[in-house]
Amino acid sequence: MVCASLILFPGFPMLAYALAREALETVNRLSGEPLLVFDTRIPGHARTEASNGAVMAPDRTDWDGAEEVDLALVICGDILPKRIPNGFQSFLSQVEAAGGRLGGVAGGTTILGKIGHLHGRRAVLHRPADSDDAFPAVDAVDRPFLMDDKRLTVAGGLAVADALCAWIAEVTSPALADEVARSLSSGRILATAPAETEPGDKPGDPVIAEMEARMRAHLATPLSLSEIADEMGLSRKALRGRCVRALGVTPSDHYLAIRLRHGADLLRHTAMPVSEIARESGFETLAGFSRAIRNTLGVSPSAMRKMARAARLVRSYT
Repeated sequence: MVCASLILFPGFPMLAYALAREALETVNRLSGEPLLVFDTRIPGHARTEASNGAVMAPDRTDWDGAEEVDLALVICGDILPKRIPNGFQSFLSQVEAAGGRLGGVAGGTTILGKIGHLHGRRAVLHRPADSDDAFPAVDAVDRPFLMDDKRLTVAGGLAVADALCAWIAEVTSPALADEVARSLSSGRILATAPAETEPGDKPGDPVIAEMEARMRAHLATPLSLSEIADEMGLSRKALRGRCVRALGVTPSDHYLAIRLRHGADLLRHTAMPVSEIARESGFETLAGFSRAIRNTLGVSPSAMRKMARAARLVRSYT
């Protein structure tokens, strides 16, 4: 059986902890058997506060069992400890001596560097803005994470999920790691669309309200603006003028925004394949949908889905 230990320092990023814990739990859930065991440890063996204010308690109040740990992952934020406890340092040394892997997330990589565990190695090295620490013996690389020899260093954020999946592939199987990655991305949420919600007030112009209702009724198979105008007994020019005065945008731009909001909601709240979401949002091709999402919202569909999953994870651990 594979064993992991998540070590939290005060101010640790909850997102990183939630993603790491969820990845480990998902291995056992998907495999149907306890392939992994893991625990949470905290230097000082007392409750500590995360960066978002949530308070976590340790699963263990000792540094025993180091010889059984396959991954000791140190998770710390930008506020580094003034003193690194001797018991913690001894635990890491024992894990290393027994052949286990040492890992760090965000400030955790800095801690590993400060106590010499990255000496002479390539690593992702997090340097808080107010830190003047220098690590000339570390070959720092600029990438989300690096699994090199017996180290796993991670910049933080969503990269934690990818890093844990890479480690899971090594200690279990690549196929299972792929399943874990897909599960983390989709959130395993049933493919039922949430109720449509819109920010702000309903349009004051009844003509615009009717236009929007017709648009929402035809998201997967968008109507042409001429069809909408004809059904409402207006010319395209008249409909455009009413829309610009009421909303500040043209009907075509507003229609696209409604369809993209619908697609974004499906990405965030369902496990539907992205290609199906593209069709449900009125796009003929996945490439067209992905480009529109990225151009409008600044992220790819897969990144949006991962961020939504991460947000749910953080809420579940607070």
